[in-house]
Amino acid sequence: MELYLIEHIIKIGAFSEGKIVGITSTKEKAEEIVKEYEKKIGFKKYKNGFRVKRMELDKNYYENGFKSWYKKGRKKNGSV
Repeated sequence: MELYLIEHIIKIGAFSEGKIVGITSTKEKAEEIVKEYEKKIGFKKYKNGFRVKRMELDKNYYENGFKSWYKKGRKKNGSV
């Protein structure tokens, strides 16, 4: 079964923040929700932060693990 995950991610400098906005059964419903949220406080300032991902129910997306973008020892200005 296919599902559509709606995320909103903003990046400000080295900081990023992500939210799961919703999950729908069709891409069209996901696009309708994005249009609604683009008008709401916070989201309207970052309209390009929306992502709609097609997902499958009962699928393992990280069976080989993952590699983190986070690096220990990193200072606020990005230097080590």
